[in-house]
Amino acid sequence: MNWTEISIFIGKLLGIYLVALFIVRLIGKRALGELCLFDLVIMAGIGDAIVVVGLEQQVSFLKGVVILVLLGGMEMLFAMFSYHFRFFARIMEGKPTLLIRNGVVLERNLAREHLSHADLRQELRKQGVSNINAVSRAVLESCGQISIILAEEETVNEKLYAEITALRAELQELKAGVLDQKEN
Repeated sequence: MNWTEISIFIGKLLGIYLVALFIVRLIGKRALGELCLFDLVIMAGIGDAIVVVGLEQQVSFLKGVVILVLLGGMEMLFAMFSYHFRFFARIMEGKPTLLIRNGVVLERNLAREHLSHADLRQELRKQGVSNINAVSRAVLESCGQISIILAEEETVNEKLYAEITALRAELQELKAGVLDQKEN
């Protein structure tokens, strides 16, 4: 490789990188934050275009720019369709899944999303929640994050009081049963 070829190589790599950066910037912050499935596919396509054009040089620079513009255009078009058409948004982004309702883990939904109790507890801890009873709703969002909505403090205390009262009643019954067995 001579200096001219090296310069062309570096120029193409830098150029395709800058075009990709520009396209991602046009797509907007949504694509940079929490990626939905389609966004992830687009970002992988952009990364692949950079590699194929810049490093492997299997595709011409102009074709690489066209690929990036098409990928960016598809992202923007699908985002627009998702905004205007609820049905399209559900297809492209999926819909959220309720995992906890009023302190009760919804086992069927947890299984459907292939989440273990350990994964759920870990996510709760990450968000500063140590007691599942304190959760009004936990939702697995379409982007893969779990949103936690805490119950009001009074509601949690009322639930705990009710549970303690029920446990005391059970304890009294057990105690009475043990005393009856000793007397017989």
